[in-house]
Amino acid sequence: MMGQRLKQARINASLTQSELARQIGVKPAEISQYESGKRTPRWNVFIKILDKLNISADAILGREVSVVSEDEDYQVKLAKRDLQILETIKNYSKLYRLLSDDPSRNVKVINNNLKEVFPE
Repeated sequence: MMGQRLKQARINASLTQSELARQIGVKPAEISQYESGKRTPRWNVFIKILDKLNISADAILGREVSVVSEDEDYQVKLAKRDLQILETIKNYSKLYRLLSDDPSRNVKVINNNLKEVFPE
């Protein structure tokens, strides 16, 4: 999956495998192997790829989801875990209102007491 997202990001950036390889200092065959999932880039190469393609590690790793508003003309990118949290809270509007009244205080209350309320 990472390879497919990498390939799509490269295509979105209007780059060929050869062009991307040249720009980050690797052989075109390496880009092909990354995209096919046969090989994983070293960390320093991965960072160069992210910079060239102007994309986040979360997006390439599949940890980011784009949420597009139906009412407005905007897009928000969230980690999948954050989206799950927001969707859960959305289903409990009273909880959302309680949490949003005093967010910093309520986060402290949750952090300090959650283990006592829900022991592992």
